[in-house]
Amino acid sequence: METHANARASHTLRADAAEARERERGRLIDRGLDPDQVIGETEGNPIDVATFYDILGKMAASEKAGQSPTYSLARLALRAGLPNEIADTLFLAYNQQSAEEAGHGDKVFGNAYFSLGGTAPGGENSVFGDGADVASGLKPGDDPRENERLLGSVAGTIGGIEIVALQRVFPLVTRLCEGWDHPIARALVRQIREVVRPEESRHVLIWRYVFHQLIAPKGAAHVDQYLQATNAGRTQLVAPPFDRETFDRMIGTRAPSSRQLLGSDRAPVS
Repeated sequence: METHANARASHTLRADAAEARERERGRLIDRGLDPDQVIGETEGNPIDVATFYDILGKMAASEKAGQSPTYSLARLALRAGLPNEIADTLFLAYNQQSAEEAGHGDKVFGNAYFSLGGTAPGGENSVFGDGADVASGLKPGDDPRENERLLGSVAGTIGGIEIVALQRVFPLVTRLCEGWDHPIARALVRQIREVVRPEESRHVLIWRYVFHQLIAPKGAAHVDQYLQATNAGRTQLVAPPFDRETFDRMIGTRAPSSRQLLGSDRAPVS
């Protein structure tokens, strides 16, 4: 019975996915677009406009999902017993990141997704859910040391996600846009270059800042835990884990300045 039930459930999921795919194709056709037009490829697999549309929906919802956890991290930083300068810097940086994640989800990828199909992406599109579950576990407690431990762990995971977005996801979307001569694609390339990548680079700098200010001074065991948290974030986007050499190169030798974290000074992120 269980096998038959699982088979029925799988069939239902496939049918629902196929129905959703046809609705997406219909919305694209209504916009005068050919959903089967191939605009690029990834790992040897062709990407058509319909697939690109689906990618944009996932990106819009996933970026927006980062708003709640980063908002919570900003508040957690104030309750972690940190020196005032570090606490203030992290509060401002994560508070700014929260607003930027919402902007990426709504004003950049969400707007492009809506323009192509006339619907707004929801939490069901996100690869992380809507972010509320993560945020609910980030409420500060009465123990500053536990708040700091939680801050460091989640900062590592979010940093791992941000690095994958910066190094792999955004370049993929940019390549697809460049392979599709359409006004929405051209506008999206410009927004990624001028808005999203600089902001995402600063989000990676927060990951570095937390490491050098909170993690490295505590010794090798804490460094290993931060690496594991970073790789946990990468795993969520099906990216390979960092080895120790790559992690050491990415993390750098010193903490970024507060001005770099808040965008006052530019700092390159590879």
